[in-house]
Amino acid sequence: MPALPWDASTFRPQDLLVGSYVLDWAVTLASTLVWLYLGIAHPHYRPFSVDDKSISYPYVPPGQQMVTVPTLFILAIAVPACAIVAIALGLKRSMHDLHVGLLGLLMGVSLTLMFTNCLKNVVGEPRPSLLARCLPVKPAHPLSDPPQGLSTVDICTQSNTSILDEGFRSFPSGHTSLAFAGLTYLTFYLAGKLHIFDRQGHTYKPFAVFLPLLVAAVVGATRVADYWHHPTDVLFGAAIGMCTATFSYHQYYPPAITPYCDRPYDPRIRPAPILPLCTPGLHGDNASISLVDTNASPSPRAPGFQRASSSASPADGLDHYGSAARSA
Repeated sequence: MPALPWDASTFRPQDLLVGSYVLDWAVTLASTLVWLYLGIAHPHYRPFSVDDKSISYPYVPPGQQMVTVPTLFILAIAVPACAIVAIALGLKRSMHDLHVGLLGLLMGVSLTLMFTNCLKNVVGEPRPSLLARCLPVKPAHPLSDPPQGLSTVDICTQSNTSILDEGFRSFPSGHTSLAFAGLTYLTFYLAGKLHIFDRQGHTYKPFAVFLPLLVAAVVGATRVADYWHHPTDVLFGAAIGMCTATFSYHQYYPPAITPYCDRPYDPRIRPAPILPLCTPGLHGDNASISLVDTNASPSPRAPGFQRASSSASPADGLDHYGSAARSA
């Protein structure tokens, strides 16, 4: 029997991890630095009303928040990374699982920073504590907006530019999006390793799998409690984090409903072309060539991958998980 591409006997770290994935790591790390820089760029200063009660809350300094930035990075990045290291090396004993697990986590974080920081600077949504940050000029008469108009940043006397800039970065919530990106990724990782859809109904599995999502939800709630975000900012940030984590995880792992969901896809043997070319002849004279050869044997993307037989009965499909698991 020929050795499979993911066999330990044919696994060559210098070829697979370095040669095939070095561009992935370089692009992801470089992109992360770019998106982090956008987090300190000047945002759009959106006009506001000094009579708006939704931006009249007190200002809570960063060091007094319930979830500070260092705490956020521990929860959203360090905890998932440590869990991946512990499971991949301690339980699965797979360097490939460790490698793609961390790469997928970093890609999800990078994509989240891209969407979040770009939207923050473009939208320029005032935070709930904007007026406390702005310190508007106090004239002799009561402060009010211009006739038939809104106030601008020109009325602010805040000398600290970073505090004022942060006052216009409410939408979406960066804490929430990053928390949901890292912890949703951990949720998928645990779901795959625990075979949560193994049809056995173990009650401890859902609690273990959904605990990271609870932590992410609590992080989002603290952003409203600290007057740093509106509820809509938190909801949209959570959606960004969950979407990027879902996409990133399934770049390297099969869905949790599959029998071999605990194993990552097989390593790339060689770097794939950036723009794959079409097979010669598909657009030529032979117009009857099909894009998919239904008679060809598929190249496995994960251990145990099988093409579903067109003649299989419903009963065979229902028993696929159990029979596959027992034969593994």
